[in-house]
Amino acid sequence: MATIAEVAPDIYRINAEVPHAPITFSFFVIKDDLPVLVETGQRRLFEESLEAVKRVIDPASVRYIVTPHFESDECGALNQFLEVAPNAQTVCSPVGMATSFGDFAIREPLALDESVTLDLGKHRLGFLITPYVHQWESMLPYDATTGTVFTSDVFIQPGPRPAITDEDLTEEMLMVYKMVGIFPSRVHLNAALDKIEALKPRTLAAHHGSVIGGKVSAYIQALRDHDVTGLTVWNPMQAP
Repeated sequence: MATIAEVAPDIYRINAEVPHAPITFSFFVIKDDLPVLVETGQRRLFEESLEAVKRVIDPASVRYIVTPHFESDECGALNQFLEVAPNAQTVCSPVGMATSFGDFAIREPLALDESVTLDLGKHRLGFLITPYVHQWESMLPYDATTGTVFTSDVFIQPGPRPAITDEDLTEEMLMVYKMVGIFPSRVHLNAALDKIEALKPRTLAAHHGSVIGGKVSAYIQALRDHDVTGLTVWNPMQAP
């Protein structure tokens, strides 16, 4: 069963463990006048994910479904959630619209860039365009109200973890990246880290592992200081 935890005011982490997978999978619910899902999880986990969302909000009330990039654990259940939420609109980057979501989503998506902020009620949701971190069309949403950056596949930690941590898990994080090699470009990674750091975030809502609620600067600096870019042949079901 998926677990639920509030990791920032009105922001909920829904986390699922997949048997034999070396990482867990999270997506997030922002509870507000205009509710948001950040990512959806895999299609095969939709029923479990839907039941978890019901414990936080009425899924039919979702207004935006933010898709940081096109990958099954990020948006595999997108169309299933769009069917449940008749007024929901997919939010993606302009490149994501042109390459994947414009064709994949059952309703026309909304392509947003860094010039746009969505007013949700209490929360204000902005977007960082971060190409090749780790996919071509990647973007990272952030909630300016709580200082939360939804970091997708940045700041991964392996294995089941507490919902939120203030521990320094940078060694575990670096071990994952050195094995999987999902960041193809140091230039693009540094540009993304610059954008994240400029926001002075209080919370890094990672898609895999714990949400980071402390020592934020240590995680950013660790990715700056260590070689985590380049391509690696990796079996995703093999534990790091």
